[in-house]
Amino acid sequence: MIVFLVSAALLVAASLLFVLVPLWRGAQSAADKRREANITIYHQRYQEIEREVGAGRLNRHEAEEEKDELGARLLADIDQAPSLMPSAQRKTRRPWLATMSIVALFLIVGAGGYWKLGDWRAVENAGEPNAQTVISELQERVNQYPDDRKARMLLAQAQTSTGQFAAAAKNLHALNAASPKPRPQLIAAEADATLQATNDLQGKARDLFAQALKLDPKNRQALWFLGLAAAEQGDNSKAVGYWGRLLKQNLSDDVRAMVQSRRNELTGDKPTLN
Repeated sequence: MIVFLVSAALLVAASLLFVLVPLWRGAQSAADKRREANITIYHQRYQEIEREVGAGRLNRHEAEEEKDELGARLLADIDQAPSLMPSAQRKTRRPWLATMSIVALFLIVGAGGYWKLGDWRAVENAGEPNAQTVISELQERVNQYPDDRKARMLLAQAQTSTGQFAAAAKNLHALNAASPKPRPQLIAAEADATLQATNDLQGKARDLFAQALKLDPKNRQALWFLGLAAAEQGDNSKAVGYWGRLLKQNLSDDVRAMVQSRRNELTGDKPTLN
């Protein structure tokens, strides 16, 4: 869509130049053109006189007389210029009005034509794919080919991004069930989708996080949520243990601060100034 808009703008600019350049070239007044022509003729004739003197065809006295006559004719032409100036000024102002009129006409006709014949929603929604259309196409693909793991994974991710957590959990469960080898990250993803769908950290979601942690003792997602589940049950020591294991890992500053803050709430530790 961006390519189309840029191309359209370039075509409009080229069309305007094609129309406006001749208009501005033709805006020069007749008086200016005549004056410039006379000055050019004066210089050309002046040089010819000098060449004739050099060639011996004219003596210096004759040359000076002809130069005086040539200059008098040029001055007479310039003296007539004031009577032509009002007309010249009016002509030099006309291209501005004509230019604005032509530009406005191009914009009105172009915008009106696109509004009538084009799809303005394409500009409004450019770069924003229709998520529901993508989900429908992926769902159709999964229905046709249930063993297509890539399509089912993409479907689960699209459902998660649009808040369809129950459907995402269902597809992630199918992926885990069909996986030849348990994958802790995929199990943790199913646990997270289940938690988002049920808002219950004490049921299936907790069991799935525990399963993921058993397979991967450093799984950060599992350590965090199992710590929350233990804190909800009042088992503070267990929660502190999970979060202590999490804090031993290489975490970003904001995540470390969050985990440390929750851990300190349970242990009663308060930050001190060093």
